[in-house]
Amino acid sequence: MLKHLSRSPGFLVFFLTLTCCLSGTFTLSAQAIEGDPISLSGREFMVPPKEENGRLIGQEDVLIQEVTLTDSSTVPDRRYHRLDLGISGTVSGWAVKEKMAMPQLASAPDFLYPQGGITSPRFHGTLRYQASKGTGLTLVYPEGESAWNGKLFVTVHGSSGSFKEGTLKPWNQLLDPAHPLGDLSLYERLMLGKGYAVAKTRRNASTTGDYPVHLDDDDVLEGWNLNTHTGLLLGFARLAENILEARLGERPSNTYWYGHSAGGMTARLINYKPGENLDENGEPIINGFLNDDSGGGRYLPYVEKDGKNILFDRQEARQQFIKTIEIPHQLFLRYRNRPGLPEWISPVYLTNHRFTARILREKGLGDKFRMYEVRGISHMGDEYLEDGKRGDVETVRLSRLMDGLIDLLDNWVENGIAPPATRSDLMELGDVNGDGVNENEAIALPEVACPLGVYYPYPPSQGAGGSSWTAFAPFDGRSLEPQDGRGVFLDMNLNRYLDHREGVQQAWHRLGLIQGGEKFNHESYQDCVETVVNGLKQAGFLAGQGAAHYLQQASDLDLPR
Repeated sequence: MLKHLSRSPGFLVFFLTLTCCLSGTFTLSAQAIEGDPISLSGREFMVPPKEENGRLIGQEDVLIQEVTLTDSSTVPDRRYHRLDLGISGTVSGWAVKEKMAMPQLASAPDFLYPQGGITSPRFHGTLRYQASKGTGLTLVYPEGESAWNGKLFVTVHGSSGSFKEGTLKPWNQLLDPAHPLGDLSLYERLMLGKGYAVAKTRRNASTTGDYPVHLDDDDVLEGWNLNTHTGLLLGFARLAENILEARLGERPSNTYWYGHSAGGMTARLINYKPGENLDENGEPIINGFLNDDSGGGRYLPYVEKDGKNILFDRQEARQQFIKTIEIPHQLFLRYRNRPGLPEWISPVYLTNHRFTARILREKGLGDKFRMYEVRGISHMGDEYLEDGKRGDVETVRLSRLMDGLIDLLDNWVENGIAPPATRSDLMELGDVNGDGVNENEAIALPEVACPLGVYYPYPPSQGAGGSSWTAFAPFDGRSLEPQDGRGVFLDMNLNRYLDHREGVQQAWHRLGLIQGGEKFNHESYQDCVETVVNGLKQAGFLAGQGAAHYLQQASDLDLPR
């Protein structure tokens, strides 16, 4: 429903109703842009360049398009400033001259190349990125001292975006006046609702690169990208901090990083490379990392010398490690087997996540690292899915878990309140008690812990390329077990042959959710959901609104028989 808003003459007003249930009741609705976008220079906010081999490397130009938004669904109305920034400049790094599937300039070559099975000689060079090709960020912050919580979230997308492919827009073509925050994910809107400023970064991170790399030996390599360049993104974070300080009178007290896929990989590199996360005063730039299914479970905290891992052997390096929450998605079943991979890297993505947790624990960093495996979800969550669905694509509501994880990270960094222990279905990571029981198994949200069917990767509509998404097959007691997008049948009852699906009653008996002569009904379903929700809420994994939404949904749901 469009809500009429009166504005003084001279304003152009546009309306949007977003009814995205983010954590149960949090919504952004009736957003209105006040006036035409304003264009201005942002050069005064640029991060000072660094000199390398007689050349200045860093930001060279910043262009800004600004609008003011009003959200009339809050009491009183909440106002936001949206700044779309186009950023141009140079970065330095290392490249190889052989053909690469992902030609990315490496700022941390000791991790990127060995862990990609690439042994070719490395060459130093520079890359010039351009605002006109989409490199930049969108900064959104609330107006007023009481509205801003004093902190910043920098968000970093995965391996996608190419100007040549048309998947990366020019910096000043991002704003849709009819949907002024429509390009923000559910997770980013959660952050805004909690009072954070949000800097949504954009860079070329596709296999089709937009930029040449000019090597120091005068060779030029065409078609390279910025997929995991740490210096580029840390510079973007500092630029956002500079703007907030100028606009709001103070720098963020804490700057957090949310990275999905390659965004999580880049976060790991920042945390692993000595000194990378320190400013000119020796202070951390990023104060906490929330890494969402880091691509391929990489990069591993491993630098090999004489057959040993020497990373974090020095106390100084361990002290620089920043508190991190990792979220592996268990159903991302990709298998990456490439010739030349070191023996300590697995081709199985989930195994690499577990290797990382084990290595960091062995290096004495367990007090700064948590890993929470999540069942029933592949690489993509519901960050861009209304109600977690699109056609036959359906996912668990990871946004509700993210709501709690944002708070857990903030309390850990700001108040020293440690989050729950690592949760994994690998027993050595999940804390086995004296009876041999894993007391910290992977997280199962209510739709998985109290199942009405099975979530599975490769939705039929996505074909064999749909490993990142999930579909849902209900326990209907009638249909044959379905085939996924590869034509492989889904073994819903784990009996290893194709047959008809169970009904919910039969499935819950098999899973031990009801016993003996107990019947599946509304009461048993609500009891299950309430038990799961209360446990997750007590641990801090679900915030109050997300928990309430699950309970209300369980009460209202028309259940199968």
